[in-house]
Amino acid sequence: MFEIKFIPHSKVTTKQLLEIISVKDIAWPHSLDSQFKWFADNLVESDIHVLLTKNSYTVAYLNLIDIKFKIDGNSIEGYGIGNVCSRERGKGWGKEIMALTNLYLIQKSRSGLLFCRIHTVNFYKLNNWILVDKSNLILPFNNELIETMIFNCDNRFQQLEYVGKSF
Repeated sequence: MFEIKFIPHSKVTTKQLLEIISVKDIAWPHSLDSQFKWFADNLVESDIHVLLTKNSYTVAYLNLIDIKFKIDGNSIEGYGIGNVCSRERGKGWGKEIMALTNLYLIQKSRSGLLFCRIHTVNFYKLNNWILVDKSNLILPFNNELIETMIFNCDNRFQQLEYVGKSF
């Protein structure tokens, strides 16, 4: 049986961070110091660590970055989805963590925004995320190799503007 944990960064323990790093390290291998530095440099207290566990063992991870963006000039409170990863491919853990995160976004009345590589777009589409046409985007970074997707948000818009850093 799966269990999902939503842990604010301000309350995450060192033990939990080590468990997260053990999952992240499969997709993005870096030294322990580098991983801890990434957390310190990129997350704030209101950001959320999402852990999917099976039999008390963390099998998948992602993080939610507290963000604001604009759609046709209207401010939207949302979460940026980052670091989606699992211990193994093909087990359905990525799908499970995305489904439970989607439910969390709906319950919190928050929209989701994510940036991904083209080869992962279909995975997110299968999880009900919508690809945003590059011509409708204003971003502060080069998105030539990055796709943008949204969730729990009206997709009939002319312009999506995000001014923060990539996550």
